[in-house]
Amino acid sequence: MTPRWTDEADVVVVGTGAGGATAARVLSEAGLEVLMLEEGPDLRGVERPEQLLEALALTMRDFGSQTTAGPVPMPLLQGRLVGGSTAINSGIVWRLPEDVRRDWVDRFGLGELLEARALERAFERIERELEVTETPLALYGGNNGKMAEAAARLGLPGKPIARNARRCEGRARCLQGCPSRARQSMDVSYVPRAIEMGARLRARARVERIVVRGGRATGVRGTLDDGDRRVPFEARARRAVVVAAGALHTPILLRRSGLRRGVGDRFQAHPGSAVVGRFDEPVVMAFGATQGYEVPLRERGFKLETLALPPEMLAARLPGAGAEWQRRLVELDRYAQWCAQVRFRALGTVRPGWSGRPVVRYVPTDDDLARMQAAIALLCEMMFAAGATEVFPGLGGLPEVLDRPEQVRLVREARLSRRDFHLIASHLFGTACAHADRAHGVVDARLRAHDVERLYVMDASVFPTNLGVNPQHSIMAVVWLAAERLAADAGAMRAAA
Repeated sequence: MTPRWTDEADVVVVGTGAGGATAARVLSEAGLEVLMLEEGPDLRGVERPEQLLEALALTMRDFGSQTTAGPVPMPLLQGRLVGGSTAINSGIVWRLPEDVRRDWVDRFGLGELLEARALERAFERIERELEVTETPLALYGGNNGKMAEAAARLGLPGKPIARNARRCEGRARCLQGCPSRARQSMDVSYVPRAIEMGARLRARARVERIVVRGGRATGVRGTLDDGDRRVPFEARARRAVVVAAGALHTPILLRRSGLRRGVGDRFQAHPGSAVVGRFDEPVVMAFGATQGYEVPLRERGFKLETLALPPEMLAARLPGAGAEWQRRLVELDRYAQWCAQVRFRALGTVRPGWSGRPVVRYVPTDDDLARMQAAIALLCEMMFAAGATEVFPGLGGLPEVLDRPEQVRLVREARLSRRDFHLIASHLFGTACAHADRAHGVVDARLRAHDVERLYVMDASVFPTNLGVNPQHSIMAVVWLAAERLAADAGAMRAAA
């Protein structure tokens, strides 16, 4: 089919999330002509809808219904808009843990990419540019404040969450998109910064194939959403193609383009689950940082954190039916919700389905579920420690409502199966693994594809293992260093031409 729209740049970047936007920002500053392609809409400068369903329809892939395959599906949440998932998350910032960095260097040969001083430099630059700061006490609100109180009473290592939102107003609407643009997500920060430095952006452009000629990536092809129809396009890349479509869609694009070896393997995640507590006094979840306080317990394999929900989602978390549920609904301002993010060890696969969408097969191990159970039990204990009169553990086979602290034992000692857990994952990794040895990786220590020249992958797909912490900051720092190398290589090519 003849393209109806064509373009050309030094580097074509597919995706505008943490990886793609950072790559575009670094490459543009280096003087390269960059074209950013984003499948979703450009909502910059648009007041996002406050109603949850409207917001999900605009910003979430598949309306938030993307799941793993199998008898017990797990929702896999991803943003689909300019800014990617950074535009709809809470802006949590964690540096790559040193034990993970050492593991990647020692086992996967990534020392060239992850030199400690260079990584420190990248982190410091990003934190400065994105206004990273810890959540102040004035923005705790009831939800974060209750977790801080529980951590203090139980002697847990709680702390305020560092976020890229120094100007946060505490409106608890991160999931719908920050209404005041205080959170420095990629749509607010690095996408416009790249454009100021000469990059171009084309939204609603779905990339369907990487063009490979003579073993070298020369561009991409896909379709544009032109309102009533989709029209074909081609974008040519003089120096490189950077794929940053996320851990689910990057492997689909690579496979559709002829790359097979290792692509879509080693899928990993941080599944989460949540506990709700009812308090006699108002909590008012609608005020405060969406996620402003955390209890990192890395040695136990999980991290506990607050998570404020819009009223529509919070209502769905309440137990009971009929008059009982309506009675609880009237008390929406008296609930707190906290969640556990668990560093699962399971490995899965991502493959294209008949419709072209990713088919994700991922089965948690028994140890993974045991850690999740321990995390949920601790959340229940914390709720009671903070003064909750009722706690809703959200586990199958157990009472919907706990009303005494001693009942936490039921959660801790229960024999649970995968079907008893309500899990959801938004931190996804590993489907185009970086490894210095081409026999074990899809990309090398510069994030260059082993099997196709001038093709790079710059998103969480390249992470060999999951992190145990929120990944956005690590994605950006790793991509920053890889993009600097790409810019240097492109400059050398240009000088030699």
